[in-house]
Amino acid sequence: MKGKLALTVGQRPEGKAVLQVEGSVDSFTFKQFEAVFRWFSEQGIRYLVVDMPLLTYISSSGLSLLIKAKTDCAAKQGDLVLVRPQTPILNILKIMGLMDLFRVASSVEEALLPLSAFD
Repeated sequence: MKGKLALTVGQRPEGKAVLQVEGSVDSFTFKQFEAVFRWFSEQGIRYLVVDMPLLTYISSSGLSLLIKAKTDCAAKQGDLVLVRPQTPILNILKIMGLMDLFRVASSVEEALLPLSAFD
């Protein structure tokens, strides 16, 4: 499904949002992916849940954008949490040493729980 990307945004109270990603983040769809993150920043979203069980591919540019968004959220005392990435994407995160950077949740509900709930 390269070249196709569907993004669905659900805003929650208190500066939170859920982004559902379906398809592929590649050279054809990167601008669309980047635009939604720019919008989140402009809206002051500080806690972002990226629901990605239907994301089939993500380019290095897409991963770089996730890292930047994570950094931006952290600067606002927030977080960016990944939900249900497919095994190939998880493997890329592991190979690149990014598993320590991102919290990975098994559901949107779990991702919306504060980090203190896991202590």
